Amino acid sequence: MDAELELAARERKRVVADYPLEDWAQLPLERFAIGTGEPSFCEAMEDDTPHLGSIKGGSFAKHIIFQRERTQKWYVAGARKEQSPERAWAAVNDEFVGALLGDLNTVPSLRHGQSLVTKALHTYRPRAFLPIYSAADLRMLILALGEIPAPNGLVWELNRQLKDLVDGHRELSSWHYHEVVRFLHDHLLAPVAAKTVVKIAPGRGGRYWDECLRDNVIRVGWDKVGDLRQYTTGEELAAALTEVYPEKSARSHRASATRLFEYFRDLPAGAKVIANQGKSKVLAVGTVTDRGYRYDPDIDHYRHTVSVGWDTSYEQNLDAPVGAWLRTFAPVRSALWNTILTKAVPGVAAQPAPIAKEVEDVIRGLERKNQVVLFGPPGTGKTRLAFAAAQEFAADRVTHTTFHPSYGYEDFILGYRPTETDGNGLSLTLTKGVFYRVCEQAKNQPNHVLVIDEINRADLLRVLGELVTYLEKDKRGKEFQLSTGREPFSVPPNVYIIATMNTADRSVSHLDAAIRRRFEFQPVRTDYEVIAGAVGPLDLVAFLEDLNGRIAEHLSPDHEIGHAFFLREDKPLDNERDVHSVYFHDVLPLLEDYTSNDQFLLDAILGKAKVGPETTPGDLLEVLAKEFSADADANE
Repeated sequence: MDAELELAARERKRVVADYPLEDWAQLPLERFAIGTGEPSFCEAMEDDTPHLGSIKGGSFAKHIIFQRERTQKWYVAGARKEQSPERAWAAVNDEFVGALLGDLNTVPSLRHGQSLVTKALHTYRPRAFLPIYSAADLRMLILALGEIPAPNGLVWELNRQLKDLVDGHRELSSWHYHEVVRFLHDHLLAPVAAKTVVKIAPGRGGRYWDECLRDNVIRVGWDKVGDLRQYTTGEELAAALTEVYPEKSARSHRASATRLFEYFRDLPAGAKVIANQGKSKVLAVGTVTDRGYRYDPDIDHYRHTVSVGWDTSYEQNLDAPVGAWLRTFAPVRSALWNTILTKAVPGVAAQPAPIAKEVEDVIRGLERKNQVVLFGPPGTGKTRLAFAAAQEFAADRVTHTTFHPSYGYEDFILGYRPTETDGNGLSLTLTKGVFYRVCEQAKNQPNHVLVIDEINRADLLRVLGELVTYLEKDKRGKEFQLSTGREPFSVPPNVYIIATMNTADRSVSHLDAAIRRRFEFQPVRTDYEVIAGAVGPLDLVAFLEDLNGRIAEHLSPDHEIGHAFFLREDKPLDNERDVHSVYFHDVLPLLEDYTSNDQFLLDAILGKAKVGPETTPGDLLEVLAKEFSADADANE
C-alpha cells in the first residue's frame, strides 16, 4: 500500500506541476484535449495516472472535446456539440476552473465529462473525492454501505455521497482513502469484473503470442482504423471499417465493431482473458489491468493492445475443440471456464459454475422492479433464461403459466368457473387463479417467481385488471378489493414475475404504457457464438449473421432467427441432415410467414439460394455457403 500511495503522490505532483491550477484560465485547447498527438491534460487523466484511479473504457467522448486521429477533425460532445471547438472550450474551461476552485455548482453542466471531471477534482482536491469514477460502481458501493444512491445522481454527486458514507463509517473512517478504495475494489467490485471471461487470439496460429507474453498485453489487428477510443458508437467504427476494408461486407463490419468494443476496448479491469492457439490450445489466462486499452502506433502490426497480467500455468490442450475459437474473439461460457480452471490444477474438484451474466441481469431487474419481461425474436432462449434466473433466485419456488388469446382475469386472479355438482349438473364456483395461488403460497415462503410465457398473446389489461396498480414495488403488501370476491387481497413483496414475449408476434411498443412502466424490459438477442462451427462448407455463424442482417434490413430485427434452432442438446448442429431439417422445417416456414409468402421479399432475403425440400443435404450446404459466405476477420 505504501508503494501505491507513493506512486499516486508522484502522479498527482506531476499533473499539478504540468497543469497548475493558477494556469487553467489560460490553458489552450491543444493542451487540454486528447487526440492531438501532443501531451495533454486529458491524456494524462486517461493513460498516465493509473494510481489516481482509472477512467479507461469507452470512447474519447468522456473528454468532452477531442480530435479524431484518422480525420484530424474536432469532436464536441453533449449540449455544446453544435458549437465550434474554440467556443465550446471557452465555456468548458470556465466550468472546469470553477469546479477545481471549489464552486461545485458549475459541475452539473459538464454532464458529458463526469468521469473526467471527477478524476480532475480528486487530483486537485484528494481529500474531498475518492478515486472512483464509474457511476455504476459508485451506485453498487453506496447500496453495499446501506444507502440508496441519489436519484439520477451525477458521478461527482455519487462520489461525494460515498465519501460521506465512508467518513461516517465506524471502521472505514480511520483508513487512508487508498486503503478504503482497495478494500471496496477487492471485496465488492473485483468479483463482478472477474465474471467477464473472453477468449482472444494473439494472431492467426498464435503468431504474436511471444510478444504479448513479453509485454504483458493482448494484441489484435484492424490497425487501419486507428485508436478505437476515437469512435463514440459502433456505427461510427463500422463505417470506418467499411472504408478501410472495402473487401468485407457491411454486415461483417458491424459484427466486428460490436466485438471490438465489447470484447476488447471496453474490457473492465479484473476481466479474464484466455489467449488461444487454434481451436483447442490454451496458451495462458490473464487478468486485465487498470491500464486497459491502448493503441500503439510504434508497433508494426497488431497495434490495438489491452494490458494483461499473464499466468502461463493454465497452458493446456482442451479435450474437445471449440468451434468459436476460430474467430479472434469469443465469450467463454461458465462450463468451459470451469473446465479450464480445474484442468490447470489436476486433482482439484470442479467449482460451482459462476452465475451467468444474463441471469444476473434478470435478477437485478427483479430486485429493481419485481417484474421483468424478456423480449426478442423466436429461438433466442427466452424461456430457458427465464427458468434459469427464476431457479437461481427462488430455488424450487417457481410456478409456470402460458398466456393465450382467450386467457382472462378469472384464469389469472379470481373468477367464477363452472364446476360439476353431485348429480345436479353445473354450478358457478369462485375459483382462484394462478397468480392468486402464488400470492397465497408466498406469504409463508421466501421469494416465489411466476414465469409467464407468451405474455403479449393475451389482452393484458383485461387479464390484470386492478392488479396493474398493485404490482408496483411501493404498493406491495397493501390490501385492496378485487373486482371479484369479498376478501381483501394484497400482493406480497416477495412475489416476482419473469415473462417472455416474442417480438415477431408483437413489439414492445404496442404494449400499454401502464404495463411498460411496471415491468423492466430486457432484450434477448441471437447469440451467434454458441453455434460457432462449420458443417461441411457452411459456417453456421456467417450464415445466421448474414441471414439476420437481411431480415433486419427488409423486415425488422424483431423477426430475426434465433440461435436455438441450430442447437441440439446445447451443442451446434454438426451434420448436414440436421441443417437440412432445420432449414426446411423451421427457418423457411418462419420466413414465409413473416413475408406472407411475398416472393419478392423472400428473394431479397434468401438471394440466389433457390432450393426445395428435394434438394439433398449436401447440395443445400453448398448453396447456402455460396450465398451466405463467411467473411474472415480483418485481424491481419
